[in-house]
Amino acid sequence: MQKKIFIEGMTCGHCVGHVKRGLEEVTGVNEVKVDLEEKNAVVDLQEIVTEESLKSAIEEAGYKVVKIESI
Repeated sequence: MQKKIFIEGMTCGHCVGHVKRGLEEVTGVNEVKVDLEEKNAVVDLQEIVTEESLKSAIEEAGYKVVKIESI
């Protein structure tokens, strides 16, 4: 299962790294791809992960989640 997370506040490569590391720490996350230009992250999940867990990881890194959708 994959989720696409739309994120506000990323402005540079360091931001991408913060978001990527935050999401990789969530239990059940298998792979993370963050796109600075598109301002989103695609997360590949190996098990069920709540959207709230994903949102919290990004917010703790200092960014705002606009929406999350399954892809």
